[in-house]
Amino acid sequence: IGQTQFLPSSYIKYGVDFDGNGHVDLRHSIPDVLASTANLLKVNGWQSGQPYDMGSRNFEVMREWNRSEVYRRTIGAFADRLR
Repeated sequence: IGQTQFLPSSYIKYGVDFDGNGHVDLRHSIPDVLASTANLLKVNGWQSGQPYDMGSRNFEVMREWNRSEVYRRTIGAFADRLR
C-alpha cells in the first residue's frame, strides 16, 4: 500500500499520521509516508548513522520492510547517491 509499498499488516502496525489530519494516508501524504517508513525502521532496530550495506544490522532491519536482498541493496544504493 502506498509510496513505500507497505503490506496491510505493516500499514496498521507502523502507520503514522504525521500531517495531523486524523488518518494515515500512505498514498497521498508525503509526511505520513516518510514518518511511517521511519517508524517501521526505528521500531525494528534501525541505528541512525550506522552502515546499511549488506551484512550490517541496518541491512537486516530493512528486511522487515522488504525481504528481497536485491531490493534492500537497491535502497542502499539510492541512499548513497542521495547523500
